[in-house]
Amino acid sequence: MIDPQRYDQARDRIAKQGFTSEIQTKIALLLTTAKNGNLMFHSGVQWMHNLSVVQQFILSQYSRELEAVTLLSRTTQWSHDPGLVAEGSRIVAPLVMAWGQIMMPPGPMLNPQAAYRGISLGHAQLARIRVTPVIPENADPLAPFVVALQRIEQENGRMLQTQIRLLKNMGSEVPIEAREALVEADQKLVDGVFNDFLQWLAAP
Repeated sequence: MIDPQRYDQARDRIAKQGFTSEIQTKIALLLTTAKNGNLMFHSGVQWMHNLSVVQQFILSQYSRELEAVTLLSRTTQWSHDPGLVAEGSRIVAPLVMAWGQIMMPPGPMLNPQAAYRGISLGHAQLARIRVTPVIPENADPLAPFVVALQRIEQENGRMLQTQIRLLKNMGSEVPIEAREALVEADQKLVDGVFNDFLQWLAAP
């Protein structure tokens, strides 16, 4: 579970210091890592045969995730501190490893369990990674970075509904017990990463 106190601590720090380049970089590193993983997965799965309406959902997911990454790259005031990149990489490493395992040969196009896990992990990211609660009341609502975060979270909510449909329509080759275990494990993985991220975000 996500510790609500960590949201409060991160929001309090941003309220005092504002959306500095350090804060923006931390947030952008997390979001782009998550979304690039989902992009990598969808770039291959969208070409699977006989997906019909599911393929339309996947193409939609791919386009929205690509838009989010582009929006972040254009609105983030990036810090030049290499230490942030190093620490951010350590925090998101479990996500990077999980996506890497999904894409290992033969890959999700030929491995039904990998395909289902990609949908499961994408669902966990959309459901559990929520950064708008750290936006303080005194933040400028028209600041480009704040607008970008709000827009991305709105799109995440729409994509989450699609992801639920994908979970229901894919993975019939995988036993129901295995599917449920994957969904639970991915939620725990994402919760662990996000709790560490919130603590990092609140750190002085």
